[in-house]
Parts: sequence; C-alpha cells; structure tokens
Amino acid sequence: MNQYEIRYTMNDMPDGYVGRTSKWARDEKSALKYILKKAPDKNGFCTFKRGSTGKILSIKQLELE
Repeated sequence: MNQYEIRYTMNDMPDGYVGRTSKWARDEKSALKYILKKAPDKNGFCTFKRGSTGKILSIKQLELE
C-alpha cells in the first residue's frame, strides 16, 4: 500500500481554493476511487462523491519516512 496526495479544485468553493487529501491505496486509480463517483475525464474534470464538481490538479505518491 502506498500513500497518495491528491490536489483538486471545486467549483462551489471561492476562486483560488485548492483542496488536498491523502489516501492509502495500491495505485493512483484506486486512490481516486475513494473521493470520486467516477473517473475524471481527459481534462481532469470530475464529480466528487458528495456531489460537487471540480478538477483534479495532481496526484503524487508520498515517500515514506
């Protein structure tokens, strides 16, 4: 299991808002499934589980210390 940091924006938040969450998963695709209803489109736009829409900015694997 690896830890992934997901950075995103949400359309219903103020301009300039960037959210960040970390999830433990086998791969990036699995980590996204924890916060999204379905996979993001080619441009990164998606629908979150709680109904908000937004865009995935980045996904990176965190190094264990």
